[in-house]
Amino acid sequence: MTAPVRYQYLISRTGDILFSFTVGTLAYFSNERENPRAQNGNSLLDLLSRRRQRIVEQRDHKKHATTTASDNN
Repeated sequence: MTAPVRYQYLISRTGDILFSFTVGTLAYFSNERENPRAQNGNSLLDLLSRRRQRIVEQRDHKKHATTTASDNN
């Protein structure tokens, strides 16, 4: 009996990457469309936008606190 053939890739080296990226993207958009929490302002883009805004505000607050402390010296 011969050993079964073992393939290194399902499609090809780049085809596997494209396939997985496509399937993941479609799954994400399907979930966003049908997820009731995403309809109430909790979509990934909304959450990322709020997170980025919070980071910017914290950075500005630190920057303002640092410049105020150095101005007092």
